[in-house]
Amino acid sequence: MRSTIGNAAARVQIVLLLVLAVGAGPAAAKSKVSAEAQAYADRKCLTEGLYFEAGSEGKEGMTAVAEVIFRRAATPGYPKTICTVVYNGAPAYGCQFSFACDGSRVRPRSRALWKATWKLAGELLADREAVLAADTTMGALRFHADYVSPDWEAEGFEMTVQIGRHIFYRPKAD
Repeated sequence: MRSTIGNAAARVQIVLLLVLAVGAGPAAAKSKVSAEAQAYADRKCLTEGLYFEAGSEGKEGMTAVAEVIFRRAATPGYPKTICTVVYNGAPAYGCQFSFACDGSRVRPRSRALWKATWKLAGELLADREAVLAADTTMGALRFHADYVSPDWEAEGFEMTVQIGRHIFYRPKAD
């Protein structure tokens, strides 16, 4: 039910953006709507990624996950937008982020944590370069929880740091 409500709210917001932008003329309207719709999508996808992957890890853990998402979007060979990074492979080819395939997105959410994560996602998106420059994950492009052992762990990656329950990895230097 919440998923349906959330999708309906997103559709209403996009329609409102379209209506507001029409007064600016066709080209300006399309540009404004595209930019605003992309910004909304980025924030929603980042919020979902942070909430479901690191919601219990606090600001430090969520920021580390955001850093990996931002770094992937800026790295050749990875998808280029926040949403395509977060939902890469889901569900047809195996999910990069487990929540995208395991049904977590349709489970009840903590309203307070969701609101806090939405706010944090907005702050992180507003200053992506600073998040990347902080490099708290030391160049990580991947991570996993400390209670799993993914197939890729030994495929050319080396551990950099553990933040909370997440272990971060970067490509091994040649």
